[in-house]
Amino acid sequence: MINLLAIVAVALAMAACIAIIRRGSARLRAEARDPVGNFSPFVVKPSIQLGDGAAPFEIVFGGAGNAADYKVRVYGDRTGTFDFTPTVTYPVKLPDAQPAVPVHSVFRVPVTGIEPGERFAYRINYRSNQVFAAAAQAPTGPGEKTRVVVTGDIAKWGVDERRVANRIFQEKPNMLVLVGDIAYDDGRITEYFDKFLPAYNSDEAADALGAPILRSILTVAVPGNHCVGRPETEAVPDFNEFADHFAYFVYWAQPHNAPIPQAAVNAYGKDLLGPQSRKDAVFAAAGQRIPSMLNFSFDHGDAHWVVLDSNFYTDWTDPVMRDWLEKDLMASTKTWKFVTFHHSAFHSSRKHQDGLRMRLVADIIQKCGVDIVFTGHVHTYERTYPLTFTLKPKTASSEPAAADPKDLRKPSRYDGELTLDKEFDGETNTRPKGVIYLVTGAGGAPLHTEAMPEEVKWLPQTAVAKPGRHSITVIDFYGTKLVARQLTAQGEELDRFTITK
Repeated sequence: MINLLAIVAVALAMAACIAIIRRGSARLRAEARDPVGNFSPFVVKPSIQLGDGAAPFEIVFGGAGNAADYKVRVYGDRTGTFDFTPTVTYPVKLPDAQPAVPVHSVFRVPVTGIEPGERFAYRINYRSNQVFAAAAQAPTGPGEKTRVVVTGDIAKWGVDERRVANRIFQEKPNMLVLVGDIAYDDGRITEYFDKFLPAYNSDEAADALGAPILRSILTVAVPGNHCVGRPETEAVPDFNEFADHFAYFVYWAQPHNAPIPQAAVNAYGKDLLGPQSRKDAVFAAAGQRIPSMLNFSFDHGDAHWVVLDSNFYTDWTDPVMRDWLEKDLMASTKTWKFVTFHHSAFHSSRKHQDGLRMRLVADIIQKCGVDIVFTGHVHTYERTYPLTFTLKPKTASSEPAAADPKDLRKPSRYDGELTLDKEFDGETNTRPKGVIYLVTGAGGAPLHTEAMPEEVKWLPQTAVAKPGRHSITVIDFYGTKLVARQLTAQGEELDRFTITK
């Protein structure tokens, strides 16, 4: 009897080992093959991105070979069939990061001919063999119903991140906006490979896996402190430590329609630490995207979006940048105006008061009629009352002739007067007098639950706060009505409000 039990135990153990091996082998096969079952040349599978404005959107991927090896065929539901070859190529050859980062190129395929909001399928051939197939939707145009999901602070590679990704996919948005801190802790290429891409470009949608978001949903990325190699707010990326910094600039293709401030030139030039050869290799992979892709704007549906860099080196007292921001917002005739940056300017959390410097642009934001500002950095959900803010004036003797970046980091510099619209409830009164600031940084990284005080200790501007749950912001807008909802990864509604015009 004892021998029989021993034999059964051994058999069960062997079966378990075989199952583990099979699952591991299946995962390796899945990584080497795409959904249509062919060998895959991809290091980074395709994603739908804004591009630099030469076309309504681009298909972007990283892989082996040359541009001529790839043929992309796009099938529009209404317009017909279009063939493309990558027109922009960036080499990713980082000798000191191999073999973790294999030699490959980033290929960009600007897509034209597809109408706004049109659904399309696409397939990619590599040297005459079909290696990828997916379906997506073009950016929506004026007058079209539009759904956008906004979230941030996502990729630590945990079960919460994958659940959030699947919830995003189930909501079927026309666009996803990631408000920074996409891959922890340093925004490195290997961290994209290990933490972000598996969850957000999974071949299947499931809580345990993530979802095929990037290949099928237009996605926009905002630069957070963990995106640009600065895990600590004021730390400088050190190429002595890592050779694969700045994945944000390597794998995203977004507009270049803002001035490049001198502060950014310094931050991505003389201020960087480490061997020049490592820096040069990353800069070759990033091309002109570094640092010109830090601030930009674009239209989507009936909304105008502005993306701002809120990292510590950025000086928003710079008259050139302030002039660009005001003129860009004022020039838009869209029904809705949204601004997004990473560091929250108004929140009650005890953690991350370093983002208050973005209050420096509050005057422009409210002057230009912005409806909502979306931020992250604080790993929670929080919504302000509609507000206007007046920065406390400085005396001539205390104001430096030229802004000192270190001085700009002092929280006391951003004291001011708040005017709050507490009559707005987003249900019966849906016309806010002021700008609503949303913190939506509960996208998957560990939550800042302990940093959020109880309601009686919230700062005056806070109308709603829901700590302790991972969540996403879903906004639907059509014509002069907008509905915003905050949903957990399980689909539970934490908050809802409506704006009408």
